[in-house]
Amino acid sequence: MRTALLAVACLALTAQPCAAEWFADIYAGASLADKHNVKVVDQMSGHATYHGIEFDTGLAYGGRFGRYFDAVPFLGLAVDYFNFSPNIGPQTVRVDGCVPSGGCGTNKIGFGSYDLGSQAVSLDLFLRLPLMRSEDAPGGRIQPYILGGAPVFITTLTPRTTRLFRNADGDTDITWGYKGGAGLAVYVYKNLMVFGEYRYTHTEPEFRIRDSAAARATFKTELDSHTGLVGLGARW
Repeated sequence: MRTALLAVACLALTAQPCAAEWFADIYAGASLADKHNVKVVDQMSGHATYHGIEFDTGLAYGGRFGRYFDAVPFLGLAVDYFNFSPNIGPQTVRVDGCVPSGGCGTNKIGFGSYDLGSQAVSLDLFLRLPLMRSEDAPGGRIQPYILGGAPVFITTLTPRTTRLFRNADGDTDITWGYKGGAGLAVYVYKNLMVFGEYRYTHTEPEFRIRDSAAARATFKTELDSHTGLVGLGARW
């Protein structure tokens, strides 16, 4: 992140006033995922649904590189890399179905803790509103914008402290998803901008892990994340 910050600052301080706008941004913030059910299909015990799993608020960060088009300066494309960690902390939840070595029915059970991290890469479409345009800032000194994309998510689950599954027996899944967001970017010095952004992402990872008896189990959930970001960008 320090290297990326230095690179963006150098681009902003050495670039000439932009006519066609290339841009490079880095950002960081916090991400919160909605509660969701976890569905498990165990090779031995069978099906179970764990209701209302809570995800932790975690660090989010990333960067992007793109360009606004000359002919339509309000329209742009960017390649975006996004990393967030909606870990699962220790909690007691209601389960319907059969759990490893615990029988079947509806019960309250300790779900345990898990490391959960996701990386997303996407080609995003940007629409901005150029406000306070000038000769050295044809895209506007103030730029509200919206964005959307269909990322590829690479998500890793690792059980840490749980009686249901083998600890540290993790898996990585690759899935498609979608995202949308909105933000506000403001020029602060020459070709240097700061921005604030909200983004929503959705994906449905499925992991193959082992239960406490070493039987294979499929662990499936949905990740609906709400992320607030602040960032620094160069325009040239």
